[in-house]
Amino acid sequence: MNIKSEVYVMKRIIPVILILMLLIAGSAISASAAEDGWVFQVATGSGYSFTTPLTIKQDGQPDIKVDAEYKTKAWATMAPYYDLRVGKWKNGRAWEFESHHHKLHLSNGPSEVQKFVISHGYNLNTVNYAWQGTAWDMIYRVGGGFVMTHPETIIRNQRYEDEGGLNGFHISGVTVQAGAEKRFRINEAFFFYLEGKLTASYAVIPVANGEATVPNAALHGLFGIGYIY
Repeated sequence: MNIKSEVYVMKRIIPVILILMLLIAGSAISASAAEDGWVFQVATGSGYSFTTPLTIKQDGQPDIKVDAEYKTKAWATMAPYYDLRVGKWKNGRAWEFESHHHKLHLSNGPSEVQKFVISHGYNLNTVNYAWQGTAWDMIYRVGGGFVMTHPETIIRNQRYEDEGGLNGFHISGVTVQAGAEKRFRINEAFFFYLEGKLTASYAVIPVANGEATVPNAALHGLFGIGYIY
């Protein structure tokens, strides 16, 4: 995906998804409220990361500090942007486990930073509490958990990639989220849904001869399919 396409995804598709969710939230046609049972969901979409401070520390070198701007590049690699969720619903409420595959590509790095990518995953793994709202059958959720990252960096011409951790993945920090979802019935077992969410995360990742502090705040627009069992 080129830069022009990425800008289109971030600035056009996400707002469209969120606006559509609001416009159709009041419609009763094919709408689906939360039902009792196990619910499995899979979604894709994209995210917009707000500017956040990035600090890189390397042994024997001055710190690098950047007001970091990130591109998502949702479909630019073999590990696309996605969201997986499973929850147990009863009486309009649920506990859920969710894994959100967020992606960060630093777009305004200084000359000392040749590459700063967390694209095989700035993964947000959360336990959520969800409930059925009283207006328009909207579903709301809040959650918290941990960040697992797969960093790929070149700092001052020193490469760090697929080192340490679990096959290159590291438990790196904490995350919280809040979101709203609207479901639309396909048949008795399946539904289509739209979702918007905000996430706030704090992570510390390894780099060659040092570490980087990588907080992230992002707006996400998702669309997907769910199955009720």
